[in-house]
Amino acid sequence: MTRFNKSVLIAAALMLSVSASAQMSDAYVRVVHAVADAPNVDVYVDGTKTVSNAPFKAITPYGNVPAGSHEVKITAAGDANTVVFDGKLDLKAGTYYTVAAVGYLANLKPKIFTADGLNTDPGRAEINVYHLSPDGPRVQAIAVDLNNAALLPKGLSYGNMATLMVAPMAVNLNIVPFGATTPVVKNVAGLSVAGGKTYSLFALGTLGGKSFDVVATEDKLETGSMSGK
Repeated sequence: MTRFNKSVLIAAALMLSVSASAQMSDAYVRVVHAVADAPNVDVYVDGTKTVSNAPFKAITPYGNVPAGSHEVKITAAGDANTVVFDGKLDLKAGTYYTVAAVGYLANLKPKIFTADGLNTDPGRAEINVYHLSPDGPRVQAIAVDLNNAALLPKGLSYGNMATLMVAPMAVNLNIVPFGATTPVVKNVAGLSVAGGKTYSLFALGTLGGKSFDVVATEDKLETGSMSGK
């Protein structure tokens, strides 16, 4: 092997080592706007705007953020003086964080969920279900195409999440009050889930305000998406 080729290999190995070290020191964060009566929001991390003009039902991809303690501020979009939340967030390297603004504007607060990573099982799809509707009842997910099988053994109440590992398939779910099959609060159809991927279903909004909805997303990591906007 020539000296040139050796030098190229050594340089490439050093670059990979630096990249791996950077990734190992990062946490991964996404933001969910789940407050129906709140305006569009901006999110600041340590004074840098990382999410801009996010409306109700917005769900960002996961973005990398250095592990450690960070100051997080949520403000009305375009108005840094109208602060709806200001507090610290401690992030652990390698952990995935879902930071959801929940409740009502008058008492908005963050709800934080964590995961060790995204699904890598090629034969199964991971579906995470989040109940973020403050006046929504304890709910059940009924698989319409699987003889109305109930997928959440204990149901799911406000402020909680549950994880389902399922075979790749087309999803057709009825969200109903726990212990019942009617009324159907929301039907979720038209989503095909694939093996080796992670998906999330977010129950958002309020029944009283007639803003209740279930938003589905494929969970992805987009490096740099939580950088300055």
